[in-house]
Amino acid sequence: MKGLIWIIVLFVVAVALVLGAQYYSGNVYIVTEETTVRVNLHLFVGVMLLTVVLLYVLLRLVLGTAHLPKRVSGWYSEHQTHKSVVALNHAGLAYFEGKFEQAETQAGKVLQNKRGGDNKTLALMLAAHSADQMDDTEARDAYLHDLAGLPEKQQLSRYLLLAESALAKRDYVAAEKAIQGAAAINPNLTRLVKLQLRYAFDQNHADAVLETAGKLNRAGALSEEEYNQYSLWAYREWLSRATTTDLLKTTLKRIPADVREQDLSVVVAEKYVQLGMYPQVVKWVKKLYPRQHEAALLPPLLQAAQYLGDKEQQKIMDVAEDWLKDRPQDAQLLLALGEMAYGQQLWGKAQSYLEASLGIQDGASARLVLAKVLDQSGDHSAAQAQRNHVLASLDSDDEL
Repeated sequence: MKGLIWIIVLFVVAVALVLGAQYYSGNVYIVTEETTVRVNLHLFVGVMLLTVVLLYVLLRLVLGTAHLPKRVSGWYSEHQTHKSVVALNHAGLAYFEGKFEQAETQAGKVLQNKRGGDNKTLALMLAAHSADQMDDTEARDAYLHDLAGLPEKQQLSRYLLLAESALAKRDYVAAEKAIQGAAAINPNLTRLVKLQLRYAFDQNHADAVLETAGKLNRAGALSEEEYNQYSLWAYREWLSRATTTDLLKTTLKRIPADVREQDLSVVVAEKYVQLGMYPQVVKWVKKLYPRQHEAALLPPLLQAAQYLGDKEQQKIMDVAEDWLKDRPQDAQLLLALGEMAYGQQLWGKAQSYLEASLGIQDGASARLVLAKVLDQSGDHSAAQAQRNHVLASLDSDDEL
């Protein structure tokens, strides 16, 4: 629009000059000392206009020549910047395609480019991660050293890479330092929280595992099944560290009721036995076995019964016999009743339970207990036959 206005103005001036020249004619006198030169006005105006045009063209040529080095430098700079951007794009594509050697090479071009500018930061990160993927520790550390010179806010990728590498090498001191550095920049980054979970799990930090696993689960970065597995591991870790009855009671309160009564029912029963809380074992198994029919609950019950009085043992046996009415073909329950009867020196009852268990499911445990019962009954040959049967089955397993 501006150019059009100038053209119109020049056209108007030209028309005005032509019209003026038709109505006004004269001479121009040029006096130099004693010499006077007369020139026609029209010719003088034409020469002056031509002179102005020539001077303008000459001035443009001179200025263009003077600024040529700067223009060439600017073009070269722009060209180098473009090459840097292209190389960085190639490096990124190669990295995500798994072509790590090519990615490092393209990133190196950016780093060698004097016009790389801010692209060098991303190029350093790509080069460091590519070298790490190729297990080129020396090159990776060199890139990380260069990254360390960047502002602290740009160190996140470096800290994450250092943490991953340290965890892979089980260098937990270095891993903790790198994780703390990353957390200071962006504590809620999903990738960082996953590293924190991995570190906490390796270090058996149950509380930290629960916290980080919960954070990832709420963010949708950890499935419900994975979260449950981590939670169970943490609860088991809590129980393993409960070395006193008071500590165990406190720990059980921290665990959700449905978890401790379903997934951890056997672990809790075994912990009760370990701490000598035998009445609690009996109460626990009486409560949960009718619901779950979990055979693994029976051994803790038998162990606890050994440390209780005769009346308590008889009550336990009576309860177990009531369970048997609902599950007469339960081989493990029959075995447990046989062991209880053996502990109370009820040889006949013990033998009948054990033989019934073996009739449903053959097992070395039942045969060995039956052998002890037969010894007490005086039938030593039959007892030895049971032991020989167990030894034969073990030999056949070894051959396989």
